[in-house]
Amino acid sequence: MRRFGYIVACLMSALMLALPAMAGPKSTPKRTKGDTHKIGHSIDFLYRVSDRIDRFLIKGIDTNYIALPEHSWRIAFTTGMVGINSDLQVQNPNILGKVEFLTRTTPSVDLGFHAAYRNIGFGYSWDALHAYSQKLNFSFGSKRYGLDFFHQKSANIRGQSVFRDYPDIEPYPIEQGHIRITNTSLNLWYALNSTRYSHRAAISQSYIQRRTAGSILLSLSYMATDISVQDTMQYHGKPTFSMLLDDVTHLRTHQMALGLGYGINYTPNRGKVLLHLDAYAQLVCYSIDQIALAVPDSIELPAEPQYDIHPEYPVHVTGNLRAAVSWEINEWVHMNLWASANNIRFSSRGDDLQHSLRMSNWNWQTRLSIGVRVGAGKDRVRKALGEDCLPAPAPLPMPQDSTKKRLPQWVTDFIYSPRE
Repeated sequence: MRRFGYIVACLMSALMLALPAMAGPKSTPKRTKGDTHKIGHSIDFLYRVSDRIDRFLIKGIDTNYIALPEHSWRIAFTTGMVGINSDLQVQNPNILGKVEFLTRTTPSVDLGFHAAYRNIGFGYSWDALHAYSQKLNFSFGSKRYGLDFFHQKSANIRGQSVFRDYPDIEPYPIEQGHIRITNTSLNLWYALNSTRYSHRAAISQSYIQRRTAGSILLSLSYMATDISVQDTMQYHGKPTFSMLLDDVTHLRTHQMALGLGYGINYTPNRGKVLLHLDAYAQLVCYSIDQIALAVPDSIELPAEPQYDIHPEYPVHVTGNLRAAVSWEINEWVHMNLWASANNIRFSSRGDDLQHSLRMSNWNWQTRLSIGVRVGAGKDRVRKALGEDCLPAPAPLPMPQDSTKKRLPQWVTDFIYSPRE
């Protein structure tokens, strides 16, 4: 079974390091001796490049706690759900006083893919049923630091408008398609205990956490939210949102935050199953809001006029939380389930444009991925390069010596990590 899984994984690889697994002197009978010699040099070159990258990624790491997966490439199919709960309050004394827009996303099922080489990964997903949402992510880094980019568009927003100063007025429904929300985030993190703790082990599976460890985490984040108002709701022949928001068509928030948090990786069986939890408290030190106003059709302008709204307080505190479960089925196949939630808030001064503005967006998401690791394994590279390549990590002792003697090999492989 293990040999069959290895063959399938190699055949699925159409990438750079999968080439050595398919090339050899006997693969094509028409190949000349000179061609075989050139291919051999090309394979050795790819092996040495792969080995140098692995040396860099493992440098300074305690291999008793962290190890690299056997295969460098990873292809995963993902499914999940994305949700936004938004609370927008506008205080406008000229019209209807305090108006609160309570919106949320309707359920959607996202399907997508994720491709990665070691610590560089790219993913994309979309709503397979109604095309309500799209999500793009990119990650890059090393054992100690990392950069994560996230961009999400959501159109499945619905809710209601509540007139707080006029309780006799019935809440006005906000139908799906009238509001679109786009969230963008760029997060740079740093792990203090990078020698024994891998922040990427449970999130992107680019490392294997072989023993339980935790670390203090530092972060620098940029967060942006764009709320786009679609003028499709009519009230006595006039766009409803234009009336309630003084012709506002876009509401954009830009924030910079410094974060302090802690992450922990718990594994009961040397990385076969990994439980992860991390949480950040973020101090938003820069925050500015921009609004774009609609103009009558009779006025010709190259673009909608924009105005800056300054925050009520120079700094405020927010945060995010993330949890994950990772299962390394064998050295080729793995599964991962993770969920995260973060909050973006903004409160404006009351004298800006003669009305105040308060916004709170909770953005949450869940994702299940089933991945396959492909490419030439580290064992193949060691055999090809001999003593010049990176040695294998030392095997960890079994919890009980008698267990290894009583149980067959396939049972211990199922319970413990296959990279022992």
